[in-house]
Amino acid sequence: MMQRLDCHVKNYAWGKDGNESEVAQLFAAGHPQHQVGPKTPYAELWMGTHPDGPARVRDSSENLSKLIAKNNSENNNKQEIHLPFIMKIMSIKHTLSLQVHPTKEQAAYLHNQDPINYPDRHHKPELAYALTKFELLCGFRPAKQILQNLQAFPELRKVMGEQETEEFEKVIKNGHPQESKQAKAALRKCFKKMLYSQINSPTLVTEQLKSFYNRLESGIRGALIEETIPVLESMRKHFPGDVGCFSPLYLNHMILQPGECCFYAAEELHAYLSGECVECVGCSNNTIRAALTPKFIDREALINVLNYRMTDPEFYLVPPQKLTNYPNVTEYAPDCKDFTLHEIQILKSQESESLAANDVPTMLPSLKCGSIMVIVEGEARAKYLLNQKIIKRGDIFYIPPRQSIQITSNSNQFLAYRTFSYEIGPNHSFRRLG
Repeated sequence: MMQRLDCHVKNYAWGKDGNESEVAQLFAAGHPQHQVGPKTPYAELWMGTHPDGPARVRDSSENLSKLIAKNNSENNNKQEIHLPFIMKIMSIKHTLSLQVHPTKEQAAYLHNQDPINYPDRHHKPELAYALTKFELLCGFRPAKQILQNLQAFPELRKVMGEQETEEFEKVIKNGHPQESKQAKAALRKCFKKMLYSQINSPTLVTEQLKSFYNRLESGIRGALIEETIPVLESMRKHFPGDVGCFSPLYLNHMILQPGECCFYAAEELHAYLSGECVECVGCSNNTIRAALTPKFIDREALINVLNYRMTDPEFYLVPPQKLTNYPNVTEYAPDCKDFTLHEIQILKSQESESLAANDVPTMLPSLKCGSIMVIVEGEARAKYLLNQKIIKRGDIFYIPPRQSIQITSNSNQFLAYRTFSYEIGPNHSFRRLG
C-alpha cells in the first residue's frame, strides 16, 4: 500500500536561507510540525533509505528500509533493504565544492583505505532536473576552449604549469583528438599541477587570481560567456584565494532552464552553482573534493578518479520522453540503472469554465519496483486498491511494486516527481556511522 513518508532536510551552509529556499517551504508543507528558521540554510531534502537521512513511514515511524524488507518475498531474512537511489530537492545559494564521485570499484578501494571520509562502498551517479533556472559546472570544456582560455588568461597557464600547458597545447595542435589517451594524459598533468599549487605555491595562486580578476574587469573573456562573470565573482567572495576559482576556465558552465535535465556518471568533475532542482543520486554519500570547500579535500584520489573527458555541455543533457498511454508523464532516463525520473504534470484546460468538466483521472504507470513520489505543486485525489486520499504539495510517498494509482487533480496545475529503479539497493549494514 502507498505509504506517507517523513523525510530529512540537510542544513548545509550553501543552502538558501529560510523561506527563500524551496527545500524549506516544501518540507514545511509536508511536515507541519516543522518551523522554518528564517536564517537557517535549507540545502537538501532527502527522500530515500540512506543511513545519513533515512525516510520513515509516518503511520508507524518505522524506517522505510525495514518496511521494504518485511514486504519483500525474496528477502532472505534481511532486516533492511535499501533503495538504489536517493531523490532530493536542492536549493543552492552559492557554489558547492568542486567534486567527483567514484565508480563502484573506486568506492570500494577508497572505503577500505579511508572509511571515515568514504563511509560506504558504493558509487554515486547524479541527475539534476531544473525546477528554476539552474547553473552548474560539469565536465571539462572542449580542448579548443581550454586552449583559448590558456591564451586569454596567462594566469591559468602559470598555475597549471608552463611546461605542462605547453605539452597539452602541442598534443592538441599536433592533431591528437581530445578523446585520445595522449590528450587526456596531458590534461591530467595540467590539472594535477594546478590542484597541488594550492599547497605547494599558495602565494602564486593568490597573485595569479588577483591578476586574473583584474583581467576580467578589463573586459577580457576568452571562451567565457558573460553569464559566467557573476559566478566567478561569487567564487571570489566565498572562497578567496582558492585555486578552484579558475574552474570555469576549464569546465563547462551549463545553464538549465526549468524542465531541462542533465546527468553525469562517476569520474566527471562538477560543481553546482545556483538554483533549485530535483536531484537523483545513487544510494551513497561518497564525494571526493578538490577545492571550493572547507570540507575534507583529497587531491590525489580525485586526480586518479577523473576520466578527463573533454566535450560540449550538450553531452550531459537528458532528453524528455513522453510515455505512450501516459500523456501526463514525462520520463528522464539517463544511461544509468540506478534511477529514472518521472515528471507528472496535470493541467486543467483553460477553455473549460468548469473544473469538473476536466475531472478526468490520470493513471500512473504501474511499476515492477518500488518508487518515491513527491508532490511539489497543487492538490489531487489519489485512488489505489480500495483506498482514496487527498495528496498535496509537500507530501512524499513510497509506492510499492505493482501499485496502480489513479490521480484526479483538484488544482489548475498538479506537479509531482517520481523516482524508481529496478536495481537492488546497496547493503549498508556494515556502514560506519558518525
